[in-house]
Amino acid sequence: MNVRSWLDARAVAAWEDFARGPEAGPDRERFGKALQRPDWQSAYPPQVFTAEAAAETATAGLRLAELISGFPRRVFGDDLEAWAAYLGVPAEDAALMTDALRRPRLRRVATAFMRPDLVLTDDGLKLVELNVATSLGGLSTLAPYTAATRASAYAAFLAERGLTLDAPDTAKIWLEVFAGLVRARGAGPLRVFEATADPADLDGGRRFFVDMLRSAGHHVHSGLVADLQLDDTGVTFEGEPIDAVFTAYTWHETKAFVPPALTRRLMELDSAGLVDFIGSPAAALYDNKGNLALLHDPEFTGLLTAEERALVTRCVPTTVRLRPDTLDRALTDRDRLICKPASAYGGKNVAFGSALNERDWRTLLETRLADADERYILQARQRPATVRLPGTPSATERELVLAPLVFGGTHAGVFLRHAPARPQSTINASSGAEVAALLTVRQEER
Repeated sequence: MNVRSWLDARAVAAWEDFARGPEAGPDRERFGKALQRPDWQSAYPPQVFTAEAAAETATAGLRLAELISGFPRRVFGDDLEAWAAYLGVPAEDAALMTDALRRPRLRRVATAFMRPDLVLTDDGLKLVELNVATSLGGLSTLAPYTAATRASAYAAFLAERGLTLDAPDTAKIWLEVFAGLVRARGAGPLRVFEATADPADLDGGRRFFVDMLRSAGHHVHSGLVADLQLDDTGVTFEGEPIDAVFTAYTWHETKAFVPPALTRRLMELDSAGLVDFIGSPAAALYDNKGNLALLHDPEFTGLLTAEERALVTRCVPTTVRLRPDTLDRALTDRDRLICKPASAYGGKNVAFGSALNERDWRTLLETRLADADERYILQARQRPATVRLPGTPSATERELVLAPLVFGGTHAGVFLRHAPARPQSTINASSGAEVAALLTVRQEER
């Protein structure tokens, strides 16, 4: 495919004209100040894609999210222990996850917030992981980024040419889904607690998230989940009752900082109707990257429809679990594989076989096989397509990840990341990628 064809030619031409004028420099500076966030780089200029590219990305994201949401019932007949055993989840972790999934309301919440990460290659979009968590990256980027873009001089320049920027209203969709996950509490605002697990992450740059909740009339507190007071009447924080606890942390942070007894007590209080626990461990089994191996496992592929098999063939790289019986294959195919933790995020601890010699690759795999706390997958390495994006250094080819947000089964925008082409590197904000929202334009009648 021609990656550059995904860019809207009208916007590319408009940018080239705008960049030659006096407003481009000041506009870049204002844009950066509006979106300033520690350790994140917001991309400027905003890249504008065709409506067809946006639709293809959204459709792939929705179908993949739907496919994986159906795994426990469709593949395992709701035998949650069998699902956890297939993924190799340690027994103590599995007990907490399956307990959460057996609670109907927590199970409904589990897949409310999903984000497939799709690398753009010359062969199309390729799913490298599917994130399922309340703490999805992208939510606090898309709405502010789109707002800053619409307020920019570049957007005004586009409007003069009859081109108006367009993107899903991410915040509106999120708030609508959230409203469907909490229970009515009578008169007055909902009292929400944004819970952090790691004390070092208390100032995590999520101000937009808090402001978004307040825009809907909710009262919001933020703090450590360990600072909540739990008793038989419900949950309080600093003496004030809490109606909903929203977890802004990952499963890894849960394991590191949150005692299982605290998590289990929140689950019990949710089941008793005394608090809405949004972000229980029910999501963690869905979030596990080992699920992608199911899509290539001969034992399960017969459950797929012809359309689903075509989707998997087109979009999902071959993925297998790292196990003693797959070690020989992993050693033989070193140059074509990457190895990554099944439950990590943000490109952490991804190892490229091509970056290691045979001895070091074997040592890495054997060490990971012996890891009692984490399981790993092997995935066919993808080679992202490269493109020169408008406004980026002319000699720099960029690689792209398109990550559609799926909230309650609804497309809520695409979290875009791009970075200079770098062999053996992930395209993540944590490794220096620039972040943005995928934008389109619509032709205005004049």
